[in-house]
Amino acid sequence: MRIRKSIVIVIFALLSQNVPAQSANTVSDNNRSEKRFRIFKKKDKHKYFSDTAPVIMADGSTKAIADVKVGEKVKTCRNGKSVITQVKQVDVYNTPNSSLTAVYLRPANDVTIKTKLVPALLLEAAPHHLVQTNKGKKSMKSLSKNDVLYHYEPATGVVSTWKVGVVQTNARKVTKAYNLTTVEGTYIVDNMVMAQ
Repeated sequence: MRIRKSIVIVIFALLSQNVPAQSANTVSDNNRSEKRFRIFKKKDKHKYFSDTAPVIMADGSTKAIADVKVGEKVKTCRNGKSVITQVKQVDVYNTPNSSLTAVYLRPANDVTIKTKLVPALLLEAAPHHLVQTNKGKKSMKSLSKNDVLYHYEPATGVVSTWKVGVVQTNARKVTKAYNLTTVEGTYIVDNMVMAQ
């Protein structure tokens, strides 16, 4: 019986060291706070960004996703307009199991001229992370050249459309990653609207 109990304790200790996500939820006016821990199984489809991915805060400033806290307000877009939403949960992945997928974007309404350099944007996230497209929510790895994503320009507040140019799977590996859950269900990372 003692051996069985020791094995259970060792297994629980090992599981608790590999807890990839933590979240803290704030309840009504920050009077009470409740902390939850979620253990993700390997078969789960994780959604995350590198720790340095810039999130646009409510005041228009940017902050690395690793520094965003539960209860803070961030920007998102709804019906082509900038709105503010609150962060409900921050997930932390200490050893992400998937490499990031890179998506290269170009302006959707740009007329390409062979001699002209076309501006491009790079967006990196986990392969299963959802982005808001003109056809609804799609995972990063399932994006194609026909998809259009929404880009928010903080200086002007304008939301523009950008076409997917190239999707590169296994672009790079990160040692720590983060994801947010917001009241609105979306938020802006690297000036692109991300979905949950």
